[in-house]
Amino acid sequence: MKQPGTDLDLTAAIRRADFVEVARLVGALTPQQRRAELPALKALRRDLRESERSRGGAWTALLVAGAVCHTAPSGAAEWIGSPDFDGIERWQRPPLSGLLDDQDAGWQRDVALRLARRPADREWWGPSTAYRVAEHLLRASDTLPPAEPGFVAAWMTDRGDPRPRYGEGQLPAGVDLYARLVQDNFTPVLAPLVFDADTVQQLSGPWAARQDSQRWPAVLARLAAERVIDRGELIARGFARLVRGGGAGELRGYLAAVRELAPSVDELAANLRALTALLDGPSTLAGYAQECLIALDRAGRLDDATVAEAADVLLTRPEKKLVRAQLAWLDRVAARAPELALRAAARCYANPDRQLQEQALKLTERHLSDRRGPLLLELRTAALLLDPAHAVLATQLLGLGVESGETAAEHDRLPEPPRPEAMPAPLGTPAEVAEELAAAMNADGDSVAFERVLDGLVRHAWRDRAALTAALAPVLTATAERRPLGVLAGAVTGALPKQRAWRALSTPKASPFRTWDLRGGIGAFIAARLEETAWRLSGDPVPLLLATPTRRDGALDPAELAARLRQYEELGLEPGPLDLAQALLRTMPDGRSASGAGDRPTAPGGAAATATATAGADRPVGRGGSSDAAGVDLPVGRGGSSGAAVGGCAGGRGGSSGTAADGLAGSEGLSGEAAVGLPPGPFSGPADRLAGSEGLPGEAAASLRPGPADCPADRLADRLAGPAGARLAAWLRVGGLPRQASVPVPAGSGRGGLWMSEGHRFCEQVGLGEETLALLGVPGSGAPGVRPEGGVPEAVRRLLGPSERFLRRSEVEYSMPDARWLAVLPHHREELAARLIGQLADSAGSAPVRGHPQVLPLLAETGGPAGFAVHQALAYGLGAAFPEDRTAVVDALLSLAAQSELDAELLGREAGELLRLGAVKANRLAATCTEFADAGAPRLAWAVLSGVLPAVLDGRPPAGAAGLLTAAVECARRAGASGPIPAVTAVAASGARSKLVAEAKVLAGLLEGT
Repeated sequence: MKQPGTDLDLTAAIRRADFVEVARLVGALTPQQRRAELPALKALRRDLRESERSRGGAWTALLVAGAVCHTAPSGAAEWIGSPDFDGIERWQRPPLSGLLDDQDAGWQRDVALRLARRPADREWWGPSTAYRVAEHLLRASDTLPPAEPGFVAAWMTDRGDPRPRYGEGQLPAGVDLYARLVQDNFTPVLAPLVFDADTVQQLSGPWAARQDSQRWPAVLARLAAERVIDRGELIARGFARLVRGGGAGELRGYLAAVRELAPSVDELAANLRALTALLDGPSTLAGYAQECLIALDRAGRLDDATVAEAADVLLTRPEKKLVRAQLAWLDRVAARAPELALRAAARCYANPDRQLQEQALKLTERHLSDRRGPLLLELRTAALLLDPAHAVLATQLLGLGVESGETAAEHDRLPEPPRPEAMPAPLGTPAEVAEELAAAMNADGDSVAFERVLDGLVRHAWRDRAALTAALAPVLTATAERRPLGVLAGAVTGALPKQRAWRALSTPKASPFRTWDLRGGIGAFIAARLEETAWRLSGDPVPLLLATPTRRDGALDPAELAARLRQYEELGLEPGPLDLAQALLRTMPDGRSASGAGDRPTAPGGAAATATATAGADRPVGRGGSSDAAGVDLPVGRGGSSGAAVGGCAGGRGGSSGTAADGLAGSEGLSGEAAVGLPPGPFSGPADRLAGSEGLPGEAAASLRPGPADCPADRLADRLAGPAGARLAAWLRVGGLPRQASVPVPAGSGRGGLWMSEGHRFCEQVGLGEETLALLGVPGSGAPGVRPEGGVPEAVRRLLGPSERFLRRSEVEYSMPDARWLAVLPHHREELAARLIGQLADSAGSAPVRGHPQVLPLLAETGGPAGFAVHQALAYGLGAAFPEDRTAVVDALLSLAAQSELDAELLGREAGELLRLGAVKANRLAATCTEFADAGAPRLAWAVLSGVLPAVLDGRPPAGAAGLLTAAVECARRAGASGPIPAVTAVAASGARSKLVAEAKVLAGLLEGT
């Protein structure tokens, strides 16, 4: 605003950064005139913020002019604290600083205190302009600095800055923090408060310090020693800060500062309650508190009650270092208070670590002089929990036989084998489709919901696109439309234009379906299916998809596929290349009905598992060296009677004959229309077509109904006239996708570009030949997405080609396998495992990825043999870093063992090789095997560990090998194992003094019966 009597206005002077003119104009204003300038100054701030050519000096002038034009302290503090002014420093120079100095002391004090109460800005690393203005005003008004946490943190940041300060010449610049603090009259007030604020970042600095002596902890300790600050207050606040807790990194910083202060015995005694409270804290804090208490005890400043309290807490902690140190402390305490020490040490009799039990027993041996009275009874009771390895010593020491001898060997108690489950009925209305779509978009990786949504969108878009579009509208929010299923639904509503759907089909790089969760060969295959389905929805609709599974694991009844192909032929429709390929890959390899036993795994000898088992009974476990293999007869029908043995050709659900659509709907005794769950219509799906309700004559429908028990599914396919039917018949005649052998590839093979070429083992499959791949191709046609010359889709070639490509960085990194991946090949777990090794290896590495092993239970339930790839995948899973992932691995092991498909010895050998390479860690492997034994399979767990131990103990044992031996002792004892292992015997006889050798001696004695 232009001022009277001048040719210039204030905003123009600010834009020119004319500090002298700004100071003159503002100084001449009355309070009322200053308030009148505020709207123009706020508009100028917006203008400078949006301008790319604003001068830095303009911001400086605006800061001061706006501050003093706010006659109310609250407005001035809000103006100065704006992020727009961070980093401005020249305001401290005359004549601008004079404007602040000319304000009355009450305004200065109020503004400064308001600024001090503002929280510290964690995103701004440099000295805060708001802090420096507040400090200037505090000094100008002769006000003591406030004890505000944000102000303390800002003060530390400012004092750590080595650069010169304008207008603060009394504080020297440079890296010497001590020189600044010792001359700063704020130091005695603010330095004792450094533990009250969030200052761990500042305590690690200043950033310019080159030596530890120049950093905050050392400088604070020096100031406290020189009595510049109150040492007792600083130490007390430091202990109080540790008791309040926090993040691990945060507490390490505060602990380092307290350690630097080196509290004396008197200072430790003054903070005794804080020290005892820290015993329950994180390991580093508990260890420091234990050191301090031991120092107090040595100085005679602890009473027995405090020693007993510390022992009660520390002896029950899981950290062995703390327990070991506590036992050593009790050994010294026993000289003056033997009963206290002995009672406390008896707590360690139940410790899972045998060495700590032995240390506690030796303490008892040294200090137990009176073998009578209530103390001895307490010790004998506690000794019942000792490991059997210490039974002899306990018997000699306590004068009474301790009942800790060998227990009866346990049998493996395995769950029932997984049973095939039918898919739910198709979604019956557009509203159901919308509801399932919303749920599927929030349930990442649910293959059942995923397939039902695909099926529902296609079915209802064919029947009533307008009704489906209306039902989907509330679900397709802006966020939902960015997800693959949301994009697919957009092909119904028009949000995904037909041209873009065609571009996605023809140019995968431009596809909206190639998201992070659909990376890699398997993910790309799923994305390609979505692209093809999107085109079907937008430009080439069909009444149903061929590949929708009839079983939850992704399996597809071949009779149902034949019925769907018959409907395509009648309507003159060409199958989508990927839809047909996926349908064939999901079809039972031997042509069995999805309602029957399907491709149940067979025992190692090739015979189907037939032994029955009841819940809670012991089950023989098969391979692994513990007992004979046996499986379970499964009821194949849903009504208690078995269904068709072949291809749905005889029997149905509930013991009655039914159509192929019954297998899709999972219904019992329903008609075709009711089973599908949809109202009858011209293209209501296979059930309507088979029932003869809307198109097929009764004779034609009858020709597709299940026939006699000796009618294989490929005969149904032979009755189809089209080339797709011929593909199905040929596919069933050759038994479906051939099984591929997995070949181990040792570490260091030096194959360029592989994610796992160094430091890991992996396996590979050579891929399928052209003759087999040709069965998954389509003939030449004019169908969209099909090359005129026909052939195998590229996504299929990539999926079934050599498995080496699945180990490349681009395939593994950031991918997240889920149930949708496994449903692509529901009868080929060995092929799936070979394509998932990279992700599972990532879950066990030094920078582990969470969640990958969650697919292993699903892999175990997939059909097909469990060969080397499956066991290598499980071996990586044994070393998973996260507890929930290790639990998933145990579930997979139990499932495979229940199917008599777990080769425990092969798994152990492979895990040993990975451990030798460092690809998995011994402590994680030990934890998984212990959990496996606790879950009901101690014999199988021992079989795995007995295969691991030779690889671990031959040569230099890896870190954590002693813990692995500890787990092996427990499993061997529970399993009743016998028979020496040469590698264990050699380590036990080495004569070295270490936990590894001690555990090897126990295990060797157990196996040799000594």
